[in-house]
Amino acid sequence: MAHSETASLVLPLSVTSPTDLGRLLRELGILDNYLMQFDLKGQTGSVKMPKTTLLLDSVIDANKLDLLQPEQRKHIIGFLQDTKANAPVLHISFGADPSPSFVEKLMTWLRREIHPQVLLTIGLQPNIGAGCLVRSTNRYFDFSLRENFTKNRELLMSKLREVNAS
Repeated sequence: MAHSETASLVLPLSVTSPTDLGRLLRELGILDNYLMQFDLKGQTGSVKMPKTTLLLDSVIDANKLDLLQPEQRKHIIGFLQDTKANAPVLHISFGADPSPSFVEKLMTWLRREIHPQVLLTIGLQPNIGAGCLVRSTNRYFDFSLRENFTKNRELLMSKLREVNAS
């Protein structure tokens, strides 16, 4: 699907990682198969939509989709495939699990300031203490407290000497 055809769709904040995209694509594939089989059998009457996950519900709501329409299913599947193939992915490691509200605020900022379809994988590295490590495909940033102390080692040592001298 061409990029311009999928430009009108958005990723809700609940879709944060490449794993989320994979789950959505798998679920949409199953749903699409189910509804296509229903159409092929030529059954009449109203189609009962299968139960969908909260993640898919958020995508449906954010894009105001009617998945009973084959063209809308094709449209969202194409958008998610395009996003999975082309969206920038950041890997951020923290010293402890971030709260869901923090992740939501982080995703809001990243999608506003970096890219509207940026994806995030979160890792844990307890040895960094406070702060985080950020890695993209071609960049690495160390915003940890440990790194800050290393950079300012001389200042820290001089302050410690002053305190010990008094």
